[in-house]
Amino acid sequence: MKIICAYPVNLDAVYDMEEDSISRFVQGADPLELKSELKGSIRSREDLISSLLYCMQQGSGAEILVESQELAEKIEASFPWSFRLGGNAGIMANLLAELGARPVLNAPALEPRLAALLHPGVGIPVSGRLMQPTQAAERPGLSSEVLHFVFQFKESDRIPSPQGPISAAKDNRFIATYDPVNTRMVSNQDFDAYCQDHIQDIDGAILSGFHLAPRDRYREIFPPRIEQIRSWKEANPNIFIHVEMGSFQSQKIARHFLRLLEKADSLGLNEDELETAAGKCSYPDLLPSSAAADTSGSQWQERMQKAAGLREHLGIFRVSVHTRDYILSIMEEGKITAKEELLSLQKGADAAAALAATGSAKGMPPDEINPRGLEAKREFCRQGAEAAGVGRGAFHKRDGLMVSLMPSLLAREPRITVGLGDTATAATFNQELQAIKKSRI
Repeated sequence: MKIICAYPVNLDAVYDMEEDSISRFVQGADPLELKSELKGSIRSREDLISSLLYCMQQGSGAEILVESQELAEKIEASFPWSFRLGGNAGIMANLLAELGARPVLNAPALEPRLAALLHPGVGIPVSGRLMQPTQAAERPGLSSEVLHFVFQFKESDRIPSPQGPISAAKDNRFIATYDPVNTRMVSNQDFDAYCQDHIQDIDGAILSGFHLAPRDRYREIFPPRIEQIRSWKEANPNIFIHVEMGSFQSQKIARHFLRLLEKADSLGLNEDELETAAGKCSYPDLLPSSAAADTSGSQWQERMQKAAGLREHLGIFRVSVHTRDYILSIMEEGKITAKEELLSLQKGADAAAALAATGSAKGMPPDEINPRGLEAKREFCRQGAEAAGVGRGAFHKRDGLMVSLMPSLLAREPRITVGLGDTATAATFNQELQAIKKSRI
């Protein structure tokens, strides 16, 4: 299967929280400017620390743009970084290649260090053909380096603040991004031309990076990308297009983006992004009316109803919500069966758990089922959902919709917290696409 992967790919500079280094960085800041607050952008050391304090205190993740190269250089010089592949499209392309698919990756800033981290099965369009990443990096016009600074923290990690030490509520990460290439969602001419010329041979597209568009430029950045998606769908109506939402700079930008999504088939979000996207959508009743009394206050059901309302509001085939505890999927019936969707979700959840536990999505996933996810599944079944007979998930059908819930696996001592959503999304998408292709035969 050929799968388009766009738009962002970059190097991640990863810092595992260590109290001495972060304390030295905090000491250089103005204490009067420090507060636990998620900033709209990072213009100073204080903005970065305030946003990091907020994410640790809430146990939440976020990605915020760094406004200047000078500040980015200060951040890079302040911590002991380790480097790995980053960018939603790059991470998903690597996994898809490992699973046997043929990803077609947009990589307008491909330098040798980044290319060496990409799977040799990832195809980079150059002059009308697909090249291996290391070969493509040798070509002129594809070379520059982009870095995203990932502050990876674990539950109970501490950071000093003027109000006293703040401990992380749970494992997560905060990302400070200075990336003028990916924030503009650049695609090079070779990528554009290859997709246009070969679109009939492409089975799917998995797209992300819209959330990186800055506040003052998103209205000019989105239209060419949306037009590109529209052209692919019109030229090949069978192509299955999934879009990952990401953490937008503001709710206003997120809502503007969602209004443009008419040609996508599927939308993926995490729980924080769902809150931003769902807004005031009305929530259809997906469970038997007798279950209503049992579900008041159930977080999983609240998310399920919001996702269903968002799917109806957008008029798209599928919405999926990946959380730490489970993955939810709400889709129209017809393209794949309930068992096939649950298998797809389980592949995604297991790949993410394996990456967290071992550092590799193809490693051995942990055995323990997330207890909150398992309880959500049991509650779902008590309210009329069916276990599929294989795996650990459950599904429910109503009014032409299929609702699926898959508990996650629990990595007690995670080695990695970055890229888990991308990994789950890519593995799920690969399995779904195989099922969709099979149903057409």
